[in-house]
Amino acid sequence: MENVTARGGYVVPKHHRILLSVMLMTITLIGISGNTLIFIAYCLSRRLRTKTNAFLINLAAADILTCVFLPAIALPLLLDVEVPVQPWLNTLCAVNYVAIWILTSTSIMTLAFIAVNRYILITKSKKTYEQIYKRKFIFAFLCVSWLHPILYVTLQLALGRLLVFGYNEKMHGCTTGLEDPRSYWYDIVDFANITLVITMIVYCYGRIYLRLRRHNKQMQKGISSNPLWSERDGGLTNSSRVSQTQVTLTKNLFYILVAFFICFVPVIISKAFNVNIIIISYTQVIMSFNCCLNPFIYGMKHPHFRQVLYYILSRRWSEIPEPAYRWMNSGSHSAIAGSRSNDLDGISLTVL
Repeated sequence: MENVTARGGYVVPKHHRILLSVMLMTITLIGISGNTLIFIAYCLSRRLRTKTNAFLINLAAADILTCVFLPAIALPLLLDVEVPVQPWLNTLCAVNYVAIWILTSTSIMTLAFIAVNRYILITKSKKTYEQIYKRKFIFAFLCVSWLHPILYVTLQLALGRLLVFGYNEKMHGCTTGLEDPRSYWYDIVDFANITLVITMIVYCYGRIYLRLRRHNKQMQKGISSNPLWSERDGGLTNSSRVSQTQVTLTKNLFYILVAFFICFVPVIISKAFNVNIIIISYTQVIMSFNCCLNPFIYGMKHPHFRQVLYYILSRRWSEIPEPAYRWMNSGSHSAIAGSRSNDLDGISLTVL
């Protein structure tokens, strides 16, 4: 039954389905463990409890929940082709695809909010940043990152999109209904929605890069010698670490955009050109890789997260900077007495 017939009866061979399932389970293990470490680090160190990191934790939460649902997508891939399709398979696939769809959208929305946060932090005045990023507004932004995808998905389901989710006998796995004529229009709406978010991210980081490059040129000419923040001019005017910040921002921007496009562009292209089911199956799995990449991009590249994660993995609890709990102070107090940090400490612009 592993022979591949004409396009109308295309069946994904069993060895492909096994590989796809293994990939999904690997993503699940790495994603849950990596994002859980981010959570633990955030809870154990007050230094990490900054305004920007609130969005990072929101991103980690969405990624963990996505990874929780991935095994249910991997399970049907392991079933034999001869096994008749059971009604529960359609229900399982529909529920899990809708959940992953919402969670992936939440993750993308959070990335956009992080980009806006970095943009305002660097290009606007400190007063403006503090006014926008009060606790109540941060909470509202986080709610929007979840409510927007939920409402968007609910609207499409109300219009009948739930009918195109289910178990696909050709792919022998969960799918979004490749043969439903409405899928084309749904994909166009999805593409437009994602394109809008991508445009926002690229615009914000593009303006950040241009601002830093212009400031770096001013520094080389000896024009700027102002304090870190200027209420009049707004934004960044620090003199000592702008060059390093620019390099770090540029690298992180490159990592973020490349990782995002590597994960999402293949599935968009495969659907746009209506390629065979095997390729579409692999591109959908590649899209899921974003869940386990974020801890490395946002966690390992974050100078403070990197330090706390190192102490956690080496079980050196007493050396965690600004510990959140008293039991962590059992070691040398001087080792944890580092300078207090907030969103602007040391131009935390190195954090994207």
